[in-house]
Amino acid sequence: MLTVEDANKIIAFLSAGYFATEDPEARKEFNRLANEVRKASGQPVQ
Repeated sequence: MLTVEDANKIIAFLSAGYFATEDPEARKEFNRLANEVRKASGQPVQ
């Protein structure tokens, strides 16, 4: 399982990508990926 600390580092990277684009499809994908990382680390999905 992925640790919460490592997951949050990945999520921070994905968040930067999310805010760097205005493309709604790209934002949707960044959000989906962040939620997959959350699931893998046992965190609640947002």
